[in-house]
Amino acid sequence: MSKLNIQPEMSIEELGQKLSGYLKDHWEEVLADTIEELQLLFPEYEDATYGMYLDKLLPPAWKELEKAGFQSAEETKEDDFIIAGCLNFRNSIEKAKWGTPDHEKRVFWIVIENQNKQLIGTFLFELSHSHVNFNLPSAPKLMTFKSTERNQITKKILSLNENSSLM
Repeated sequence: MSKLNIQPEMSIEELGQKLSGYLKDHWEEVLADTIEELQLLFPEYEDATYGMYLDKLLPPAWKELEKAGFQSAEETKEDDFIIAGCLNFRNSIEKAKWGTPDHEKRVFWIVIENQNKQLIGTFLFELSHSHVNFNLPSAPKLMTFKSTERNQITKKILSLNENSSLM
């Protein structure tokens, strides 16, 4: 993986640009390296198989963020299900009407704080996936949002998906 050159003073938008570039550069390579294994696992593990994919895709970039002093602002609870070291399943939304069984969307959010414990904004991470078989119909997407309030974050996610063409 190429170094993302993340600096401690970066804004949520600048961090989002770095992570978006990482996703664009690596999602297909990681998928190609793991597709056969994940397709075999899908009948048994179903949606959890996408977590296995993300466990391979996201940690290198997340570790670079952490080295620069950024982290999730939310404390992990004992019963939380964390994917790839950074995505808390509790902080995600998936709705059937956003797609079809072949092309669903789940959006995770991560409120980000800097090394000074200041909330700087939120990452919105969208994963298109299939419930029929292991398939990523489109590239994972990362967007940024200035608000760090849960209510505003969920409204933003719902408005993004209610007002957009999903296919």
